[in-house]
Amino acid sequence: MRATLEAGGKEARAQLPLLLACSFAASFAQSMMNIALPQVADEFGVTLSTANWLVTGYMVVAATSIALAAFLLRRLGLRTVFFIGCGALALGSGLALFAPNFWVLLAGRLVQAVCTGLFYSAVTSFIMANSDPARRGTHLALNSGTVAAGLAVSPVVSGLVLTGFGRHALFALPLALAVLLLAVGFFRLREVGPRGTGAVDPLSVVLGLGALVYGLGEVFRDPLPSLAVLAAGVAVLGLFAWRQLVLKDPLLNLRPLGNLGFAVGELLVMLGMMASFSLSILLPLYYEGALGFSAFLAGALLAGPVLANALSDVVGGRLLDRWGIWPLVPCGFALTALGLAVVALAAGRPLLALVVLASAVAYVGLGLVVAPSKTTALSQLPPSLYAHASSINSAFIQIASAIGSSLFVGVLSADVLAGTSRGLARAAAYDAGLAHTMEIAIGIAAASLLVSLAYAYRLRRRRG
Repeated sequence: MRATLEAGGKEARAQLPLLLACSFAASFAQSMMNIALPQVADEFGVTLSTANWLVTGYMVVAATSIALAAFLLRRLGLRTVFFIGCGALALGSGLALFAPNFWVLLAGRLVQAVCTGLFYSAVTSFIMANSDPARRGTHLALNSGTVAAGLAVSPVVSGLVLTGFGRHALFALPLALAVLLLAVGFFRLREVGPRGTGAVDPLSVVLGLGALVYGLGEVFRDPLPSLAVLAAGVAVLGLFAWRQLVLKDPLLNLRPLGNLGFAVGELLVMLGMMASFSLSILLPLYYEGALGFSAFLAGALLAGPVLANALSDVVGGRLLDRWGIWPLVPCGFALTALGLAVVALAAGRPLLALVVLASAVAYVGLGLVVAPSKTTALSQLPPSLYAHASSINSAFIQIASAIGSSLFVGVLSADVLAGTSRGLARAAAYDAGLAHTMEIAIGIAAASLLVSLAYAYRLRRRRG
């Protein structure tokens, strides 16, 4: 009989705190460079969009690692996947710690990303397989809150280290965290559940990564070449999806997407993550580029709103367990759209306190969106598809984050370059760029509100 976290699953319960620590490490490593992009761009003489590959490239590799995670969990087991993830975090952090140039720094970030991809998928799969359905929303929200806490702590701590000790010292933090997790996991982590069999398809790995690189990496450069590259990326992505459907043992089982309830729920998760990155990437760039703040102060201003997001993640999970998705998720998107609109208005004045407060409102709204949409989407499926659906969910989150990062930083970078070439001061160019990008984010949130209303109403009628 399968053990659950609540009933008789002592071995399963013992793993949860350690795995939540893995989620924290994964989110900390993922967001640690958000605060450093302006300094990296200046240090190496690259544009913001090039420096942003430290974020976008990370998510591309993380998404590919997520696709591999289901196979690795099935074939090697949780304990081995844990050591691979921690080893990647340690190796990538060590490489970036001593990086002499931008390209070595980028290589270190790409190795780090393997940790995030494996841990996000592994922890979600573990919770889905070992939680009682009545408490699953709370446990997934607890994991989402842990991830959000990592996202909140990372900019503050990273900004402090970056301001006081420089870029190289920044990577000592995830390196130490990886070593600590390895030591604890060696003694505490045990296998939960049987191992399976199967083989990985190397071509699928190449196609998945290639599609993301082609589809996202060049789209905001010169228009005509970018459109050609984007078309090629869409074609490769279609080939990747076709191959998964015809393979007997696919890298990423896409069968759950045939369930409309799951597919629409995942769309809402992706839209929420795109809106989230309009804040977590753009606000530090605004604080540092337009207002001239240090990395530490920019991170500190971001910490409160992100912590509010972590708290609303947990609250959203509890509300979902009690009342369901209606009207929780539509209200979340409405709050997000309102917060983004006020950020856009206040940043142009500038009214710093109002920017921080409005960003907190938007983050609270996102906390009521992402975890409940994810839980609702996964709950539309039979238990046999949970592992595959968890991998799809984690991969889609990274894809949406990469799209959001590329979109918003690409637009902002282009606006800043255009503004400064017209003679605008750098701060004024950042102000104009932020207003433009926030308009796009508001449009995404408004469209998401309409989709969520239709989705929540449909599920409510089906239950009634």
